[in-house]
Amino acid sequence: MKPVKTNKDKGTRPAPAERLCGILRDLSDILVSLYMTVLMVVLPLYTTETGYRYIGTEKCLFFRSASLLACKVILPLAAAYLLCRLTCRYLSGKRGKGSRPILSATDVFALVYLAAMICSYLHTSFKEETEWGDTFYGVSGWYLGLLTQLLFLGIYFLVSRLWQRRDWMIGLWVIAMAVVMLLGYLNRFGVYPLEMKAANPQYISTIGNINWYCGYIVTIVSGIAYYLWQGCGGAGKKWARGVGAFILGTGLATLVTQGSSSGIVALLLLTGVFYLLSMRDAGKLQRFWEGCILLSGVCLLTWVIRRIWPQAITYSENTTDLLTLSPLPFFMLGGSLLGWFLVYQSRRAGRFSARAWSLLGIAAWSAAGGALVLYFVLLAVNTRHPGSIGALSEMGAFTFDAPWGSNRGITWTAGLTCFLDQNMLGKLVGVGPDAMALYIHSGANPALKQMVEEYFGRLMLTNAHNEWLTVLINEGLLGAVGYIGLMVTAICRYLKAGRGDTLTGAAGMGILAYTVNNIFSFQQVMSTSAVFMILGIGEACMRRHAKEP
Repeated sequence: MKPVKTNKDKGTRPAPAERLCGILRDLSDILVSLYMTVLMVVLPLYTTETGYRYIGTEKCLFFRSASLLACKVILPLAAAYLLCRLTCRYLSGKRGKGSRPILSATDVFALVYLAAMICSYLHTSFKEETEWGDTFYGVSGWYLGLLTQLLFLGIYFLVSRLWQRRDWMIGLWVIAMAVVMLLGYLNRFGVYPLEMKAANPQYISTIGNINWYCGYIVTIVSGIAYYLWQGCGGAGKKWARGVGAFILGTGLATLVTQGSSSGIVALLLLTGVFYLLSMRDAGKLQRFWEGCILLSGVCLLTWVIRRIWPQAITYSENTTDLLTLSPLPFFMLGGSLLGWFLVYQSRRAGRFSARAWSLLGIAAWSAAGGALVLYFVLLAVNTRHPGSIGALSEMGAFTFDAPWGSNRGITWTAGLTCFLDQNMLGKLVGVGPDAMALYIHSGANPALKQMVEEYFGRLMLTNAHNEWLTVLINEGLLGAVGYIGLMVTAICRYLKAGRGDTLTGAAGMGILAYTVNNIFSFQQVMSTSAVFMILGIGEACMRRHAKEP
């Protein structure tokens, strides 16, 4: 006998308000996805006929135009969706009974940063446009003022609330980045598949200045590395892992040759973090050593190129030479192969010792920490008493002066002076969004202005070349608390969630890489827009998991 269908079998038809809510959500998601595609694919590859001449300014203006257009279209839909959703919750009697928390810790710090920016803008003395710019748009040509900061936060909240996860979009981003990274590696050896006017060693790929490129690439490469480290693709998809390894190898090759030391520091620290996350898991530890073999391999490839064509590389510095011209990559390869073989053999014999590998990791990190402490002690002693540490005194790295750390000595000193100059309210909310240069060149502190102009000439010091210090100057203690809290909570939460979801963990690793790099670098439209999108992607994944039973 044919069973009779009941109303329960058929289900209940969604109410009109619920259907409208679903339609608005889907439309918002589509538009946010299109905007994300612009940021992922179009912005990195965007260039004009002027080539490198004004590439930083042109990318800023393109980002602003695209983002404002996206806001005009998405925000009304998002507001309608929110109103519709609240109405549905009210009609269904589920007020206050949602399955997800309204705000996460990361959201709270993002709102603190938002409040700090607004307070900083209201308090600043640089609202009026000057020859250097203003605090609403930012320094002329740099444009990281209030508007751009609001757009960054808008990216985070729109993506985290409206984007419905599509992993193929991340694949599209990786493909675009493969093009950018391959161009970067070729450019470093004087090969320009794309003709770029005003090309010189300080500019690279379709991103621009090597510092902008470094911050952007290290963020993306870290996420790609996390995917492969987690074993994504599996044995049944060897081709996918092969493509992933090629793209990661390209990223590592361009990272060690791009010319900015901050990226090498970030790479070194992240290698240590990957080891800590791997040391108790045989499979992950084996993939960690495979990554080290890949890094050693691209260093050796570059070593061969530089030996055959010594004049081919257009720009290098000490860390690049160490990794691609000295015997170091041979030792790196030998050590990596030994580590991989030991893990492979122990897995095969069923004798993997997590304790032994953990002790090795703890010892390595302790040694690195001890060496760092010793370095700072010697730096302080030699700076205070020049010549007191023997032959090391002759090395610039052991004297904290203006040129120390590729001019970080003077930029950090100038930045700290800007902060200490302020009264209590100024220390709390800062000098204004993107206003460090405006403050210095206004002459509020004549000695500071003279020091900066004598050292940099006509160039403007727009930031302290340390992101957190720059935030402290521009948005004060309140802004620093909000921004640092935003980054740190996201890193901790996303990496913890990465044990169960690779995309969330990759987001956490990318944010960590960005943060480490920016100890010696700064915000700019390319990498900072990317990291706020990554923040949104990670938060969207976290909210989705919180909703799931």
